Amino acid sequence: MLNLERNLLKNFRDYAEKLEEKIHLINNYLEDYNDDIEDANEDPEKYLSNPLNSFRLIRHMHQDWVGWQVYMEDLVAPDAVEKVESLLPQLPQKEAFRKAARNVHSLTQFYGYKPADLVAKDERSSSLHLSPLDCYHLGLELYEEQDYLGAAKWLQVAAHNYTLSRHRDLFDPLGAPRWQVYRDLGRTLLNLNRQSAYDAYESALRLNSQNVHLMKEAGQLELFSLRDPMEPIMDPKPVPTVLEKYCRGEVPRHQGRLTCELNDWVHSFLAYAPIKFEELQQDPFIILYPGIIYEQEIRHVENAYQRCPPNDRFELEQGISGCSISDGYSPVLKRINERILDMAGVEKPWECFYIVEYARETPFEPFKLFRNSTKFPKLNLMNFADVEAKVIIFLKDVTLGGAFTMPKEDILVQPKRGNVLITFENEEHSTTICPIMEGTGLVMIKFIMKTGD
Repeated sequence: MLNLERNLLKNFRDYAEKLEEKIHLINNYLEDYNDDIEDANEDPEKYLSNPLNSFRLIRHMHQDWVGWQVYMEDLVAPDAVEKVESLLPQLPQKEAFRKAARNVHSLTQFYGYKPADLVAKDERSSSLHLSPLDCYHLGLELYEEQDYLGAAKWLQVAAHNYTLSRHRDLFDPLGAPRWQVYRDLGRTLLNLNRQSAYDAYESALRLNSQNVHLMKEAGQLELFSLRDPMEPIMDPKPVPTVLEKYCRGEVPRHQGRLTCELNDWVHSFLAYAPIKFEELQQDPFIILYPGIIYEQEIRHVENAYQRCPPNDRFELEQGISGCSISDGYSPVLKRINERILDMAGVEKPWECFYIVEYARETPFEPFKLFRNSTKFPKLNLMNFADVEAKVIIFLKDVTLGGAFTMPKEDILVQPKRGNVLITFENEEHSTTICPIMEGTGLVMIKFIMKTGD
């Protein structure tokens, strides 16, 4: 998508040079979206993994370029127009936009974000930002799906922040004049039986008092007002689930303690090598070793993952893929394996590591995916009963979201490069990874089997 967007921008830049009377408006557009592309060039994977960035990009490509095509109908630069027309079939289609819109709306609900929190006056105060135009089209999509409660939130934000945007002059030629935003807000509020629908229509009429269709629509609204008033449909009080609370960081304070000591209670080797660790819980025993995997080792693992042979690659679900790597792949992997066994105090690991990369916008349970997958015939349901411990090596920080949670155990662990999380379990406890708002997760998993004693 980014290459296509760059191509479209270049063509549009050529076109703008030949339309001096429109140059100011067009340059505003270029400045805005070139900022996004420059951000993407620094780390395209990270940029596209942010669902808000993806939504803004898809929304812009799905809708704005069609508007720009109409705006470019003046044949001052016919070659540029023809190039845009030839590229239109490659743009994201309705289904891609619908999915992106639904993902953004679901994520904001999951993490408790209010739409107003995502619309900054300068529109670039954080990585989580949407323009009023983005909010408007997101609201329209929810309206089409008859999610009027959700649509009202986004349309209200679009209307209230319209004039605050430094790109407000762009919205009209792109098919979203201010009066229309208020009209669509009024339609939505009318479906919710709210009196504020009248205010929205009044605002639309003040902005476009000569629009015959708008006057007729507002007049029909007056007729509806003569009926017996219907009970307004209000937003239900939000009641977050346990998982949502944990992923938002609302975790009960646990008794974990950070310590660094000489000990031999895990393995005799540790009597000679002090290791810093945090005991998160005693039953089941859960322990976190911060910074125990070194940067050079992590880079080696990342390189091995990039060079993973096709036969060793796997996909657990959409957005969750990985690579199986043998313990004996390299001296570095052998050293990491030995260190893990020392930290866990066991001698029988599974035969390989599983490097897993994930960029999911919905929560998922990684170990359940492993257990139910048909891609690992040796690691089936029966084998999982023999798992004594699970080791998670964090190879990458996750910017926003992506925390590992165990709600039943009051555990929340944010991915941090170099940390190792070990859980000793008598039974399978649910480990859930929170949706990712920005970035991608990368972990290396090792299963430690019971010795049979």
